[in-house]
Amino acid sequence: MRKRKTSHQPNLKAARAIVLGQDGVGKSALIVRFLTRRFITEYDQTLESTWRHHMEVDSEYIYVDLMDTAGEVEFRSKLDSCLTRGDIFLVLYSITDRSSFDEATRIGRHIRERKTNGNSVMIILIGTKRDLEHFREVDETEGSDLSQELECPFYEISVASSDGYKEVSDMLCGSVRQYLRHEKTGISDKRNQPSSLSKMKEGLIKRTGSFRRKSVSF
Repeated sequence: MRKRKTSHQPNLKAARAIVLGQDGVGKSALIVRFLTRRFITEYDQTLESTWRHHMEVDSEYIYVDLMDTAGEVEFRSKLDSCLTRGDIFLVLYSITDRSSFDEATRIGRHIRERKTNGNSVMIILIGTKRDLEHFREVDETEGSDLSQELECPFYEISVASSDGYKEVSDMLCGSVRQYLRHEKTGISDKRNQPSSLSKMKEGLIKRTGSFRRKSVSF
C-alpha cells in the first residue's frame, strides 16, 4: 500500500473519494480491503491518510484519491473542509450501531445541503458489517429510505467476509463510473446551454418577430 504521489499526471482523469463516518464503522478496513485485498482489524484511529489508486473504467485510465478521515467529523468546519476536497463521499455506518446511522444521516444531509452549486458530486451510503446480522440495530429499509432522501446509491456490505474484496471493489468501481458519467453529463449540459448572446437574439426576435441585422449588431 503506497501513500499518494504528488507527481503531476496530466493524461489521467482524477476523482477524489472521501470516506466519512463514526469511529469503528470500518472506514480504514474498507480502504485497505480495496487496495490490498486483505482484511485487517487493527488501525490507528487518529491517523488521517490519503491513498492513490489507478484503475480502468470504461476503457479510460483514471486515478482515485481515497481519503481516510481520522476520528469522527464532529466539527462543522472539518466537514466543510472535506467538502471542498471531495468529489465522491462514501458515508459509512455500521448496521450494528444505531448511533453510527444517526451520524451518517447528519453527514449525508449536511453534504446534500452544502453541495447545491451544480458540481458533479456523489454521495454513496454504505451500511457495513452485514456479516453481523445477529447484532443488527439498523434495518435495511432505514438505509434505503435515507438513500432516497439523499438521492444517492445505497449498499450493505461485509468487508470481513470471503467476498468482501469483490463487494468493496464492485461498489467503488461502480461509484467512480457513475461519478464520471455524471460529470460528463454536467459538462454536456453546460455546453448545450444557450449563451447570453443567443438569449439576447431570442429575446429580440420574440419582441419584434424578426431579427434585423441592420438595426442591431452582435
